[in-house]
Amino acid sequence: MKWGIIIFCIITFMTPLIWQSFKPAVNSLSSKSAAETEQKVTLNMAVDIDGRLPISPEISSATEVWQTEDLRALLDFYIAYYEQSELKMWQQFNQYCHPFSFCNDLTALFERYLLYKMQLQNLDTDRVNLASEFEDRLDRLNLLRNELFSAREISLLFENEEVWDRYAIQRLRINQDASLTKQQKTQLVQQQITQMPESMKQAVLPTQQLRSINQIIGNTVVNSSDEYNQLASYFGDDAAQRLVAVNQTQHMWLKKIQLFKQRNDDLKQQFEQDTSDYIQALSQLKQQMFEGNEQKRLQVYLANPTLIKQ
Repeated sequence: MKWGIIIFCIITFMTPLIWQSFKPAVNSLSSKSAAETEQKVTLNMAVDIDGRLPISPEISSATEVWQTEDLRALLDFYIAYYEQSELKMWQQFNQYCHPFSFCNDLTALFERYLLYKMQLQNLDTDRVNLASEFEDRLDRLNLLRNELFSAREISLLFENEEVWDRYAIQRLRINQDASLTKQQKTQLVQQQITQMPESMKQAVLPTQQLRSINQIIGNTVVNSSDEYNQLASYFGDDAAQRLVAVNQTQHMWLKKIQLFKQRNDDLKQQFEQDTSDYIQALSQLKQQMFEGNEQKRLQVYLANPTLIKQ
């Protein structure tokens, strides 16, 4: 009887542990809290795993339904597991793909897309600055895509990206054209933006507005009603007034630095033969023209001449 009680207690204690060890693992794809801890992919594109598939398994039963605009998001979703391990990536992908009749086709595409990501890393090591260099890189990128994917696959995976790159190269060519004035460049860029698809246009406009603002408040004092009205149209009257005040303060500061440089040149000529007297006179000039914090700021501008706009 005593041994029976002991055996019963052991079985009672061990049963939850045994059940837990054989309990099916919770699918990380259906767990948002667990999925948020996943690492980002190192294969060229960082993808956050948020626990939701771009293409729902419920609508993925029809043949070739996976050939949609969400295809790239689907592939990137599983590539995000690569940083944990390649085995983990394939386990997760196969778990998703296995029930579908088109799994073999999707797997073959996934293999080619993974190879594309790896080869893209080598392509991205080249530094490019000129529009012609960007265009050469885009041509090499297109060759790589044509080697690995069909025309239909390229359209699904890269169509928007290629259009975006072409527009970007056009804008770069305009901005690097030395024969054009700033006004002509601005007009040509704005003309190009009006021809872009609406979604791309909305992405580009904030950057172009920021450049316009920099042109307005950068080199000269904002003193015309047209310039003020343009600022007010972007930010409202209150913000426009603050920008004008900042612009005027900056303009006065730059004029002050220019005056200091002129007086410094005069001192160099005056004390050309006496270095110690020149250093002493220069120190006095700094203290006369600038306060303590301004002197530190002055050193930054003098060390970086490009900050001093003519």
